[in-house]
Amino acid sequence: MTVLRHPMSGALYTLRDDGLVDVENNGLTGTFHFNGQFETGELRQADPHMLMWIAGPQLPAADSIRRNR
Repeated sequence: MTVLRHPMSGALYTLRDDGLVDVENNGLTGTFHFNGQFETGELRQADPHMLMWIAGPQLPAADSIRRNR
């Protein structure tokens, strides 16, 4: 399970198995899609950059990247 702490607010961003992100900040929680769309909870906003970082489309593994030489 991937968990990141926001460097300024201290909020915890936790990637779930279904691809959604749980955010916990000051006792409030909310669930979001990687694009910032709110899903559920009392926390209604989250940092879009953190959501993309933890749950957005990922680059392929370094082994599968084709490099021009």
